[in-house]
Amino acid sequence: MMVIFYICAFLAVLSSLGMLIARHPLHSALCMIGTMVSLAVIFLLNHADFIAVLQIAVYAGAVMMLMIFVVFLVDAKSKQSPVRFGSFKGIGIVMGGIIVATLAAFTGKPLLASGDMTEAALLKQGSVEFLADKLFGQYLLPFEAASILLLVGLVGAVALAKKKL
Repeated sequence: MMVIFYICAFLAVLSSLGMLIARHPLHSALCMIGTMVSLAVIFLLNHADFIAVLQIAVYAGAVMMLMIFVVFLVDAKSKQSPVRFGSFKGIGIVMGGIIVATLAAFTGKPLLASGDMTEAALLKQGSVEFLADKLFGQYLLPFEAASILLLVGLVGAVALAKKKL
């Protein structure tokens, strides 16, 4: 079980780096789908089955397809940007290491420490009832704000595409 977790964690980090390094927006979006699928497998390993299905359906399915459609509508291929990192790549790696070390120091726990969640608590928090209670209760306003932002992005993509037609 831990081997699968480490493989998926490695793939998630690798595809996240691919998303940042990719020069073409479509390749970046495909790497992000790989990250979302790896995270869904990690959710499955933590007995959060419904959240894993939502991860695939909502993020890897709907949101990423929306991003890919926007890439095609805006025709980002003709506007590829050159590599922007240059000499700052080393500085970024050093700063990333400093951030990880700082976060590890402030949490007061080792990075690979096990948590205090029990199997029953994990099963409860990954259930449909728990998620629905939180999503449509405590987090209703952010949920609706995210849906409005997605709608605005879709309308903006259609408006940009319509100008070219």
